[in-house]
Amino acid sequence: MKLSIFVLFLFAFTLICCNTPKTKDEISHTQESIKPLPYFTFQNENLFPGDGSLLRAEDGVYLEDGRIVVVDQAKGLRLIEKDGSNRPFGDFEAAGFVHLPPERVAAPNGVVLEHDGKHILMSDVADGKIYRVNVATEKVEMIYDHPYGVNTIYRDKTGALWFSQSTESTNVEEMFRDVNIPVPHGAVFRMADLKSAPVKIADSLYFANGITMDKDEKHLFVSETMMDRVHGFEVDINSGLAKYTGVAANVGSPDNILIDQEGRLIVASPLYNQVVAVDFKNHSQHVIFDGSSNENLKITNEYNRRSHLGMERLELLSADLFFPLPGLLTGMFFSNDGNTLYITNLGNDLLKYDY
Repeated sequence: MKLSIFVLFLFAFTLICCNTPKTKDEISHTQESIKPLPYFTFQNENLFPGDGSLLRAEDGVYLEDGRIVVVDQAKGLRLIEKDGSNRPFGDFEAAGFVHLPPERVAAPNGVVLEHDGKHILMSDVADGKIYRVNVATEKVEMIYDHPYGVNTIYRDKTGALWFSQSTESTNVEEMFRDVNIPVPHGAVFRMADLKSAPVKIADSLYFANGITMDKDEKHLFVSETMMDRVHGFEVDINSGLAKYTGVAANVGSPDNILIDQEGRLIVASPLYNQVVAVDFKNHSQHVIFDGSSNENLKITNEYNRRSHLGMERLELLSADLFFPLPGLLTGMFFSNDGNTLYITNLGNDLLKYDY
């Protein structure tokens, strides 16, 4: 009898607990935590501007007024209006920018908007020059000329500049030589300000690529493309000290990277034609965009096979690797409100998605 009363009491207690109303905060938190990330695939209607008027739009930034700026191989940068119309942005030629193929092939690559939104920084992975552009006046200044190509840049809140050197190359041909048979010549540097000499933070990387920091600027992330990993560093932006913390994420052929509004690491994967979100909090990864096909995955797999065996693989970097995308996928950036995702590539159109 006593056992029956105990069981009845336990059942009633459980029923009451299970039916206790949740507060609005609890419901909101639960709904927010299970909100799924989007999954996009390639569609022609997502091409932007859609007229093939861009040239090697490897990276881009979103301006406060809703316009965007992307790199342009021939002109340095290109401004794209909301309706897709576009024009060169800034007089780069006056600042020393040269694109005269086949003798001089420029490769504008990384671009970042400074924290105050008043200046854009652009780096050339071919000749190592870094340019600074006034957004309002479009005045262009070359602020630094590195001995080797500079892939990507980031400027922190103190004004210090961090940048990646993919390899010890002085032109595009030399750079792709080290893509064909990778060598550990990649490095990361920091300049205390725009006039300071760079200090090496890390070296011996197999093609250092995308670089960014978290929102609080306490962690630095750097892509190492040929080793399929993104490295992490604890940093003090005031002193410039950087402590290596290990591999932050393993993603195939990581290129440009950024931190989204939720603190996730967003990674472009050219070899897999994907954009991947790395959720540190939940220890998970999610494919946001997938432009792969059965045909280009065959090339991806062959590229990986040759990489693992130390074989040459440059011949595989053809249009067949990324078709039907407009070019080899290289990066992404968001609108300021986080509601629009732009995907960049080495082709002549971006991809634009409601996020």
